[in-house]
Amino acid sequence: MAIFSERRDHPSNDTGNFGIDQLMRDANVFASNNLCEVRDQIAKTYCPHDLQLASRGDHLEAWLNHRRLDKIGIGAMGYGTIVDIEGIQDEDMLLLMQPLSGAAEIGTSELTIDSDLETASVVDTGDLRRMRWSGDCIQRVVQISNGVLEHHAMMLLGRPLSKKLRFAQSMQLTPKLANCWHYASLLSMELSGPNQDSERSIVENLQTLFIFKLLESHPSNYSEHMRPQPCKIAPHHVRRTEQYILAHADQSISVEQLVEVSEVSARGLFDGFRRFRGTSPMAYLKSIRLERAREDLMKPQSGETVTEIACRWHFYQLGRFSAEYKNMYGELPSETLRKFN
Repeated sequence: MAIFSERRDHPSNDTGNFGIDQLMRDANVFASNNLCEVRDQIAKTYCPHDLQLASRGDHLEAWLNHRRLDKIGIGAMGYGTIVDIEGIQDEDMLLLMQPLSGAAEIGTSELTIDSDLETASVVDTGDLRRMRWSGDCIQRVVQISNGVLEHHAMMLLGRPLSKKLRFAQSMQLTPKLANCWHYASLLSMELSGPNQDSERSIVENLQTLFIFKLLESHPSNYSEHMRPQPCKIAPHHVRRTEQYILAHADQSISVEQLVEVSEVSARGLFDGFRRFRGTSPMAYLKSIRLERAREDLMKPQSGETVTEIACRWHFYQLGRFSAEYKNMYGELPSETLRKFN
């Protein structure tokens, strides 16, 4: 392929020219020009493999930023020169790779994927045979164990899987599917924030939303069953969830909790909210929290600040809270506080 005909240098890991590279720099696993060290570090994070430079004399400038979470692993990486990767061992997980720059050739047991800014790859490690990365290739990589995928698929279906879940291995980054990666981008932003301990519920929910969006949007052997169906759910399922949110909005609430409360599948819950409320359960939760925050801003306790009220209702990034609040109420939280204090 022409894209691999010569090495094209990319900015170093410190330039911050690539969003996820900069956002997750605090999660740096390694940066090295030693071939054996690079191979071993990548093997520990993903899969054991054989790594070779495409041309003798090329200079390796490899790096990896990565965080392993409860449900997925997410990171970004680059090699800084053309590399060939073969002998990839199966680790019973799905690898989703999205080039942020450059390109990669991904060889599987079924086909060869020319992956670039418009095409991501979605490959089970059991099917992954070889890869070649261009010198300027930087990829966002998300890893999900097959066990986690099957669990979330069962939540959507409301029943156990009858066969192994298999995805189309090439993903065209259309606006519909770009939303899947949008959640990954938001997740990397949350992981880079100064208050990571305070954002655990957000991180948890973004992982779940990424997986659900992948299952609903990307073709698989279960696509027909994963797509939203005409909703025949009685409104009391939606009302039960709304009542739970109203009663527990000051507590940490996950998507899984709402599915359990609703007593229907995740697909049924989301379909019900879309049909009867025109929104999603988590968006409804956010609107209730904004409403409660506004009530507290209008009747603050003595000396209470915007930050204290925002945190009470699980808004830990003040800038984002202020923007969302102004979008809904036409004024900043500080303006509301001054007006009624």
